[in-house]
Amino acid sequence: MLGIDPGTTGMGYALLSLDSDPPRLIAHGLVPTPRLGSTAEKLLAIAVALDELIAMYSPTFIALERLYFNKNVKTAMAVAEARGVALVCGARAGLAIAEYTPQEVKQSVTGSGGADKRAVQRMIVHILELPRPITQDNVADAIAIALTHAQRVKFVAAVASAK
Repeated sequence: MLGIDPGTTGMGYALLSLDSDPPRLIAHGLVPTPRLGSTAEKLLAIAVALDELIAMYSPTFIALERLYFNKNVKTAMAVAEARGVALVCGARAGLAIAEYTPQEVKQSVTGSGGADKRAVQRMIVHILELPRPITQDNVADAIAIALTHAQRVKFVAAVASAK
């Protein structure tokens, strides 16, 4: 399962294995983009990196943050473009795609849709039993998005087995 926090200056990613409880964090980080590159160069770097991650880890799902209203139109457009690249990479690889709002992610990970980033980061450590916190916001958000989908998959499986 691949979780993505879209952005052109720091696209966070997280790969989780759902074969254990709690899920196991396999890889995480920021997709590197050229700091002084054009928008097209940044989007290409994202596409290449995501294609490589998908080829290397063979996830079956990609989960990403659904775009929310942002007062800064320039930032919102850049995030939308990066999101589009992630969606194309996932669809091209035949992955199931799930999208979650920031409030759904916060609710799933912390129990409160109004939680701040630090609360999410603290809960990630506990849920995944990590030795230390993930302090990069984009990476922590990608992990939280992946965890949200992992919980959704677990819930759907439990409902299906109850029928």
